Amino acid sequence: MEENLYIISAVGQDTPGLVNDLSSILAQQNINIVDVEARSVRGHFTMFMVIDTLQSQWSLAQLSSILKTASHKFDVSFDIKPYDLDHRKIQKDLMVFTLMGQDKPGIIARITNIFASYNINIEKMKMIARGETIAMEVRIDTTNNNIAELRQALLEFSDQTGLDISLRTFNAYKGPDRVVIFDCDSTIIQQEVIDELAKIAGVGEQVKAMTEEAMRGEIDFQTAVRKRVSLLKGLTLEQLNQLTTTISLTPGAEELIQMLHTMGYKVGVVSGGFMFFMQYLQKRLNLDYIFANQLEIIDDVVTGKILGDIVDAERKGALIKEIAEKENISTDQIVAVGDGANDRFMLQNAGLGIGFSPKEILRQHSDGIINADSLKGLQYFLGIPDKD
Repeated sequence: MEENLYIISAVGQDTPGLVNDLSSILAQQNINIVDVEARSVRGHFTMFMVIDTLQSQWSLAQLSSILKTASHKFDVSFDIKPYDLDHRKIQKDLMVFTLMGQDKPGIIARITNIFASYNINIEKMKMIARGETIAMEVRIDTTNNNIAELRQALLEFSDQTGLDISLRTFNAYKGPDRVVIFDCDSTIIQQEVIDELAKIAGVGEQVKAMTEEAMRGEIDFQTAVRKRVSLLKGLTLEQLNQLTTTISLTPGAEELIQMLHTMGYKVGVVSGGFMFFMQYLQKRLNLDYIFANQLEIIDDVVTGKILGDIVDAERKGALIKEIAEKENISTDQIVAVGDGANDRFMLQNAGLGIGFSPKEILRQHSDGIINADSLKGLQYFLGIPDKD
């Protein structure tokens, strides 16, 4: 403990000028403010301020007297006590936990119980949305904790409550998220394009079975793609273009992307599907990046072959790094969202990887899970409150 350090706490009615009055008094007496956090919640004010009196002649009794006078003026209760440096860690492993879903009693009690059971300290907690859907952001100190075990406990909590969660590393010095990359099929759109093409070609059941095996990671993705595409031989370019009119965007996708663009984000889609459909999505959603497989089409007819390299799990992961380099940002500033096994490297290489109604194999590679039918909730995992 250092005798010259004190912590001032304040609780009461929020009033304009309060912080200015207090800080001005301290400055006049050559008292330095070394840390401060103040917040107003629905007209109720809280503040914590660490001060250094080394260059001042004021005693604790004199400070207490001044604070007592201020409490009458502002209808705020002040408390001052010596600051124990032993309670402040210089190095902390900080993470940000975000929760969202339908409001119900006991949510905070259950999640704080998990943190308490792991001896995790809550540094900061705030609501960023309240209404039909609530969202809460919690900054926690995970020093000396097994993060894999904590993630598993949080996933079990999500399964039991139906609430969506994410857990990401907190870095006060990294730049803000700047790029969001989505998978296409069963993420940005509700269908699997190759399955829909297979129905038109009359091989729907065969292709659907291979698609499900590939998404679960049971068969090699490249092999599965080539086999499925070979069954599409004979489809016409007209049939491909007609398909775009029958595909449905995932609820919330269009609104979310418009909001991200308004806020300055770049948005892209990286797909193991086909470029003809990506080009349609790019026009509709004003996408900044699109990557997909190129069907070979000769005389307006699909040959059953793919041109060039296949966009598989490894390629998706590599594209995250390529996009970061092109944008001159860190991969930590990229958010990736997907649902299947071939999205695992994409999510791992991004700063925040979100599984959208993910297959079981992807859950273990995700920083967060959205099980809701809508993509709108991604904004809360980005720390964007409703009011923004």
